[in-house]
Parts: sequence; structure tokens; C-alpha cells
Amino acid sequence: MNHVHFLSHPWHQLKFLSVSPLAQLVPPGDRPELAALLARAGVFQSWPSGARRPDRLPQLRAYLQMPGRGPASRFCDGTFRAVYAGGTPETCVAEMAYHHGQALRDSGEPAGAARIFESLALRVGGSFADVRKGRGELRRKDDYGPSQAFGAACRAGGEPGILYRSVRRKDGECLAIFQGSSVKACSLKEVIALRWDGKKLG
Repeated sequence: MNHVHFLSHPWHQLKFLSVSPLAQLVPPGDRPELAALLARAGVFQSWPSGARRPDRLPQLRAYLQMPGRGPASRFCDGTFRAVYAGGTPETCVAEMAYHHGQALRDSGEPAGAARIFESLALRVGGSFADVRKGRGELRRKDDYGPSQAFGAACRAGGEPGILYRSVRRKDGECLAIFQGSSVKACSLKEVIALRWDGKKLG
């Protein structure tokens, strides 16, 4: 897996997009009017022809190298930081929709909310711990105890990351990244919007 994808919250300085993510949330017939409104407001402008996509590698590496605690996740117990990527954008969306949807359910968010994310294309290199076969205890849907212990041991042993099967999308593959040096390139691909319908994000 040399090329993977990652969804993140948009950086605040982001202005130019290939397509407005909000257009994904309205009926096709309303999209021209929305595009005109956003253009007048100076947000979500069309991507300039030939413009270079923003490089997100410095931010991603800085996050992984940041001292202190990080959020707990499947392979991270919160004592360090990890970045998760998917082999395809569809796998990323499935994973992100599940976890953010769970947070929206827990908060009682009413239907109609939208969440906008950057879709980043990553090029990675290195030899990662491969647990795509066997080790079912590492892919439990909601029990992260065994996988967090495994992730901490891998990181302490110098592993740059873990390659595993997605829990949220059948046949999907994911990569947990511990070392920023494993990521050789990271650039903005597109921006997507997911709508919360009161039960799921998608």
C-alpha cells in the first residue's frame, strides 16, 4: 500500500476548492444558485486553473511529532499520536462517518447537520506491521483494549505503523501511521461534505 487517503477537518486558511462541498448537500437544480451565492461571498471559490494543490505534509508531520498526549483510538491508547488512512477514499469515508456519527449521536445532534472534511492523498513508504490476516482481536468493533496494547508495543518497538483490515467497510484496508517520516507526500485532493440524518453520517 504505497498510496493511501486521509480525511481531516479543513484547515482554516483553505479558500479555493475544486467543487464547493456544500453543493453535495443540495438538489442538483439548486447548485448553480448556491455556487453564485458562495462566489459573491468570496468563499468556496473555484480552483484556479493549473494551481498547485496545497501541501499538507508539514502539518501532518508536525502533528505526529507533537509532544504530549493524543486522542485515544484503535491502535493508540492516548499516550502518543497516530494518523489513520484508508486504501481508498470510500474506506476513509466509511471510517470517518462511523466515528463522527457516533459522536453526533452521543451529543444528540438533530438531523440536518453537515460536516466538511479535506480528502488528502498520501504517499507512504516503509515496512509496516501487517495484521490483515488473523489477529481478529485487533479488529473488534468497539473494544480497543487489545489493539491499543498492540499499537503501543509496535510503536515502542520502532514500527512506523500498522496495516490492517477496515472494521467499517468490507474488504477495505487501513493504515495507522506513527512516524511522520513514513509519509513522503500529502496533498489536498478534494473537499467532501457529509450530512447527518439523525441516525448516520453519510
